[in-house]
Amino acid sequence: MSPSDDPIRVLLAAAPADGDASSTPAARSLERRDDRLVVETVRDRDDAAALSGTDRFDCVVAETGFADGDGLGFLVDGADGCGAPRLLAIDAARVADPSAALAEALAAGVTDVVRCFEGDPAARLLAHRIGNAVASDRAAAEADRQRERLNRFVSGVSHDLRNPLNVAQGRLAMARDDPEGDNLDTAATAVDRTLELIADLLALAKQGEAPRELESIGLRETVEACWTTVATGDATLVVEGDARVRADPSRLKQLIENLIGNAVAHGGDGVTVTVGTLQPMYTSTRAEALPAGFYVADDGPGISEAERDRVFEVGYTTATGGTGFGLNIVREVAAAHGWDVDVTESADGGARFEVTGVDVED
Repeated sequence: MSPSDDPIRVLLAAAPADGDASSTPAARSLERRDDRLVVETVRDRDDAAALSGTDRFDCVVAETGFADGDGLGFLVDGADGCGAPRLLAIDAARVADPSAALAEALAAGVTDVVRCFEGDPAARLLAHRIGNAVASDRAAAEADRQRERLNRFVSGVSHDLRNPLNVAQGRLAMARDDPEGDNLDTAATAVDRTLELIADLLALAKQGEAPRELESIGLRETVEACWTTVATGDATLVVEGDARVRADPSRLKQLIENLIGNAVAHGGDGVTVTVGTLQPMYTSTRAEALPAGFYVADDGPGISEAERDRVFEVGYTTATGGTGFGLNIVREVAAAHGWDVDVTESADGGARFEVTGVDVED
C-alpha cells in the first residue's frame, strides 16, 4: 500500500440531525465518496474536544451548525492543539452569508473551508478537500522527518570524517620525529578510510536520480563482475539462473556490490552468498502475480525483525569499520529505478534482500 492509499481517519463534529438545525448532509456520506476515509461522528462539543486532543485522527472536520452554530469556534478553541488539519464545512444553504463565514474561518487559521450544498457533488468535494489537506500534512511531516534525518546524517558524517583525518594528522606529526616507524602507513590507512567515506557520500548523493537509459543486462555476469571488485575473503558465491534485467548498468553494479559487501561483512567467516531471480508467481489466494525481481541471500546470522527497517537508514551499521551508507545506497538505487527492496530471512537462516518490481527477461 502506498502512502496515498493509507486510511484517513476523520473526526466529524456534526450538527444535530434535526432537520430544522443547520446541517451539512454531504459530510455524513464521506465514507461512500472516498473509501480511504474512516469517519467517527460526534455531536457533543466536550466529546469532540476530548477526541481531537488524541492522536487518533488525521483530520478534524466541523460543520457550521455544530455546537449551537459555533463549528468555527470549536475548531479554533476546542481543536486548536490537535496537530491535524482542521476543516470547516459551511452549509451554504443555511448560513446567512457564506462568503463572510468563509473569510472569517480562513482568518481564524483553519486549514481549509469548504462551501457545501446538498447532494453528491458536495460530498465528493468535501472528501476531495479532506484528502488534499491530509496529503499536504503528511508531506510536510515527511519533509520534517527528512530534515531530521539529514541533520543526523550530517552530524554522523562530520564525526566519521573527522576521526580518520585526526588520526592521519596525528600520525603525520609523529612521523616527523620518527620517520622510520609505521606512522606513515597508519596515516595512509586513515586517508584511505576518508576517501572511502567520501566515495560513499558521492554515490549516495547521485543514486536518487532516475536513470536516463535502461539496458538489458545479464544478472549472472554482473554479479560475477561485482564479486571480483568486493573484498570477499573466503566467502563463496552461488548464482542461480541466467536471467537478464533492465537497469542502468553502473547503478545495478553498485547495488549488487553493496549487497554482496553487506553479506560478507555480516555473514561471518566462510559465508555463502546466493543470488537468484524472483519470477512472477500466482497463488491460490492472489489474483495478481507476485512481482518479479532478484535476491541476494546469505547463510550468516541474519537480521532480527526489529532491525529490518533500520538497516536501510543512513549511518546504520553493526560492522566494525562500516560506513553505514551501503544499504541506504541500495535503497536509493532501487527507488530511482522504481523498484522496491525488502529484507527477510533466507532459507538458511541468514539475511535475504529481495529487489522487486524489476523487468526480468528470461
